Amino acid sequence: MGAAVDDVPVSERLLAYVYHPRSFPTLLLSEAARGLCKLLWIVDTSNEEQASMQRLLRKLGTVVDINGLGMDDAAVAIAQFEPDGILTLADDNLRLCAELASRLGLTFHSPETALVLTDKHLQRAALERAGLEVPRSWVISPIDYQTTWSTIEHEVKYPAVLKPRRGEASRDTVLVNSSEELGELIEEHLASGEREFVIEEFIPDALPGVAGDGFAGYVSVESFVVDGTVMHLAVNGRMPPAFPFRETGFFIPSCLDDELAQAVLDVATEAIRAMDVTTGCFHTEIKLTPDGPVVIEVNGRIGGGVPEMLLAATGVDFLKISMSLALGDTVDTGDLPPAPCVAYLFYVHAPTEMRRIIAVEGLDELRAMDGVQEVILNRGPGQSVDWREGNHGYVFSVFGTAADHEGVRLIDRANRFVVKIVGE
Repeated sequence: MGAAVDDVPVSERLLAYVYHPRSFPTLLLSEAARGLCKLLWIVDTSNEEQASMQRLLRKLGTVVDINGLGMDDAAVAIAQFEPDGILTLADDNLRLCAELASRLGLTFHSPETALVLTDKHLQRAALERAGLEVPRSWVISPIDYQTTWSTIEHEVKYPAVLKPRRGEASRDTVLVNSSEELGELIEEHLASGEREFVIEEFIPDALPGVAGDGFAGYVSVESFVVDGTVMHLAVNGRMPPAFPFRETGFFIPSCLDDELAQAVLDVATEAIRAMDVTTGCFHTEIKLTPDGPVVIEVNGRIGGGVPEMLLAATGVDFLKISMSLALGDTVDTGDLPPAPCVAYLFYVHAPTEMRRIIAVEGLDELRAMDGVQEVILNRGPGQSVDWREGNHGYVFSVFGTAADHEGVRLIDRANRFVVKIVGE
């Protein structure tokens, strides 16, 4: 990183960033760009959240509003600023960014790759063509869901998972244990909706303790690709999810032994290559089944919370890497940079039956614990909670570092026993 391109000083290059308010924090993105490039924020003010951020974005760069513009006109509006690269780090914007990049002649995922990265059914097919093990899956559409269901009803093996064909953060993703239960859920979700859903056979659970005592039997691999070469930055461990599949905690590095970690990295490499990519950042979730690692999904962007953990554990700035790649820089960190400590991020959820927060007690005691750097309340007194919101519906988060994995377990116990979520 750091070379000038076409005699343009590094810090004067312009990166078009297709903005999403629920992706990485705006100030964190601005800090990552410091000394590397200027930011051209691409926003759509028909989205109220994006519109509300305009004032801040204008202080941190130039804003282009593509509200009401077709794809060609949006590309023309951006092209007048002559950006040197384009990037987004939100699933919802991958296809938009890919279409804009194609029209602007800039490096990003192709529109075809962006579609596969955001379509769970197409992605399974791509992984299967590459020779990777995948669960059987079926698409259920609002248009003909009753006919489709009657056709496949006796083909599905249980347990199975019902999830939106396009979506993130485990929203509306549920485990089902019988044909009757699945039929009811299909009727509930599709009878008056517009989204398509996917039914997938459940990927078998790992043997207890395979990822470390108290840790979940799945991980993610944090990677980037330069000119077709896949490079890995970390294997990211997980805490057991809250019902049904809500993320509760991550930590870098994982607790896998060297042999299993290498098997996971090999599968991640194959999965990323199956997406037909040349450059970009990836977050690949992998389950540790008794028969070996199996891909849950490949995401064509950086995972949430990963840059903060990676920076704290290894000193590597993944956001800066993503921007450098988009600008055409050569990046080489070497696989799996050493981590002298363990960085963690916990998302603590309300019980499934809770619908409204009354109080959250014990956060000050949690903040005072060794290694805890930040505790953020996401849902405070009087606010509603609903487990169907998936990962975004957490009550509070905890970020920090520990000397080892036992320190991570200590914080997990504190989240459960020091802090009390009161609700109804």
